[in-house]
Amino acid sequence: MAAEILKTKAEQGFADQFTAGKSALPGAGNAWAEGLRDAAWETYASVGLPHARVEEWKYTDLRRLLSEAYPPAPALAEALNGDDVAKALGSVLAGLECHRLVIVDSQFRPELSDLGGLEGMGDIQSLGDQLSSPADWLKQTLTQITPQQNDTVIALNTALMSGGITLRIGDNVVLDKPVHIVHVVAAKEAASVTLRNVISIGAAAKVCLLESYVSLADTPLQRNAVSELIAGDGSDVQHIKFQNENMDSSHLTSWMTRLGADVTYKAFQFSIGAAVARNQIFVTFAGEGSTSHVSGAVMGRGKQHNDTTMVIDHAVPGCESREFNKLVLDGSARGVVQCKAIVRKHAQKTDGHQMAQALMLSEMAEFDSKPELEIFADDVVCGHGSTSGQVDDELMFYLRARGIPEPQARALLIAAFVGEAIEKVSSEPIREAFRSMSETWLEGEGA
Repeated sequence: MAAEILKTKAEQGFADQFTAGKSALPGAGNAWAEGLRDAAWETYASVGLPHARVEEWKYTDLRRLLSEAYPPAPALAEALNGDDVAKALGSVLAGLECHRLVIVDSQFRPELSDLGGLEGMGDIQSLGDQLSSPADWLKQTLTQITPQQNDTVIALNTALMSGGITLRIGDNVVLDKPVHIVHVVAAKEAASVTLRNVISIGAAAKVCLLESYVSLADTPLQRNAVSELIAGDGSDVQHIKFQNENMDSSHLTSWMTRLGADVTYKAFQFSIGAAVARNQIFVTFAGEGSTSHVSGAVMGRGKQHNDTTMVIDHAVPGCESREFNKLVLDGSARGVVQCKAIVRKHAQKTDGHQMAQALMLSEMAEFDSKPELEIFADDVVCGHGSTSGQVDDELMFYLRARGIPEPQARALLIAAFVGEAIEKVSSEPIREAFRSMSETWLEGEGA
């Protein structure tokens, strides 16, 4: 007789949500969508939430960190307006000139969005509407871009996804300003938000995509969000994320990206919010001659826990990957960077390098770095590195000797450290916004 797997309170809560709410989820009644959910639930239910004995999750034990499962965020009874969205974003990002797509909790809100001509260059739909009558392209894309069959957090997302968007940018489209997908949490009571975005960038298109995750209030939140992105041959894609959800939040996001041939893909994630954050990035090279640069900056204090986990899959020859992450950790904050580069047997001429650096502002802070290389080809150039340390005493002395007070000198050195990562952002307006928010964080005011 098989032993029954004991469920935690959170795991039982998710099970109850799926059982009770399945018939009300988008796509209910559609055989394909229901089959997708059922298969994903079986994957999740067979294991449950990941824990410290799962190698990829050894530093972020969700079975311990999630004590209960919050109920799904309800549809808002009252209407939000543009001022509410601007308040959640903060003045710096609210003033960004962009094509804005607003998702409140998990629902796409066109009336709060500013498409500004984007409709003529691409197709934007609610994922919920798409699941009710899925097109062939969605069936070929959803969960298929970089399949992660063994990741139970992604499986849980597939089973419970209640909204999100599909965004398709046509071939040869060159957008003159960023596409800003704003995820706002507006629930008045503790809630969970599970959403999925599916993004397709056409061949030879040039797009800057910014995803922001922000809170309108201090309501406790559990977020599980997945963005799937396919970049067509010859495209140039900037993919940027800003996360500043409230300190009662757990933030789980996964990016699953597949690159065609001759693609330039530059990704950056800037994270300063949430009590617990896990940022997963999966990139697969599916076409030769492509370049992927994945960078990030984390600024944590108090008891924040931030985990950035990346898997870069060189499945074809002649591609280049770079991973570069900077962390500033104060108080009892914990930062984790895990990066695995896989070089398949036939992926000759691969050029890959990864680096993670942490600046420790407190003796109580913790940094865990786990670089990995799995190389099955012989004509490659690959390497990795990791460093951690405190503010340099010699540089402090240099600045103090020139009349700069100690607090300002310390702030300058920290800003310079994290600024090296922020410089990786190609979009000047977004880069300057991140630099401004990092300076505000240093003043102890949040962003």
